[in-house]
Amino acid sequence: MKKMLLLATGAFTFFLGSLTVAYAFDPTEPPVTFRTSANGLSLGQAQRNGQWVCITGLPSNVTLYDAKTPWVSGLDVNTSLIPFVSGNVNNGRSIFNTTLSKTARHFKGNGLPNHKTGAYPVQEGTPAYSWYASLPADGYSSAAAIPIAAYNLDITVPRNPTYSEQPYCINSLVTGVVTQTGSVWHANLAYGTYWVDPIAALPLDSCWGHPYNKEYHYHGYSWKCLPNQGSSRTHSPLYGYALDGFGIYGPRGDNGRLLTNNDLDECHGHVGTIKWDGKWQTMYHYHVNSEYPYGPGCYRGKPATYDALTPHTHGYSPARAAKFPAPDPMGATPH
Repeated sequence: MKKMLLLATGAFTFFLGSLTVAYAFDPTEPPVTFRTSANGLSLGQAQRNGQWVCITGLPSNVTLYDAKTPWVSGLDVNTSLIPFVSGNVNNGRSIFNTTLSKTARHFKGNGLPNHKTGAYPVQEGTPAYSWYASLPADGYSSAAAIPIAAYNLDITVPRNPTYSEQPYCINSLVTGVVTQTGSVWHANLAYGTYWVDPIAALPLDSCWGHPYNKEYHYHGYSWKCLPNQGSSRTHSPLYGYALDGFGIYGPRGDNGRLLTNNDLDECHGHVGTIKWDGKWQTMYHYHVNSEYPYGPGCYRGKPATYDALTPHTHGYSPARAAKFPAPDPMGATPH
């Protein structure tokens, strides 16, 4: 029956297309509720509360729909109801190094996080198993069979990125490097029988990560297991870097205030005073928070392209899309 859940859409919503509407959201830390993507949200343009994707192999008109799962009510994701992937597994030694030149920041490692994770492949009989077993995965019997393994993490970004008024689209599934753990962030989209927000459709482990094609990565509450999350009274520290070279910081702004999407631009960032290479500077930077897209929604600098393991299509193919056409959204839940 759970295979059918991704085919369901909300019946009490109305169509807004790509229009986004401001809404009230009161974040907490740690997050108790996340705000997911609107039903019918197009990922074909830069917009607040969305992501703009242009990933090779994916359609140009990716649209997100409601994932009618028990932990989602309207736009609210209730973290207490998520059947997280169980286990407390050491996946091997994490290797990660950052090298600086005058113009570049080079990240090199094996992609394994420096913390324990859930048990992947997801074990049959555990609460999360049926959710993974119902989803397709390139090269595997289902998403439940995907393991975590080392891979060649090798990314170079500008050391001093240049801000662009015209944003750039997200051009690879990896959107940033989590320098505190040696792992990566992925774009927040997933494909079952149509496109959805991953945290609304699929349980993750207790660190809010899982593997795709062996590549462990984070979604949603991506900072859950980071060793340095800062103080509740000050601006969050640096968590990592986006592929355009700008920094990604935690959910708190000046004086420790938790930021909402209304505080950020369409790329999920803003200009403010941050610590950058050991010095306080006023410059553009991104934040992670508890509202979709949870991190960078587009780029303010020209991004690098990185695909360590291919394909990076999250189970999507034109043939599968033809077999399972996207539902009529009946309208988008207003954001």
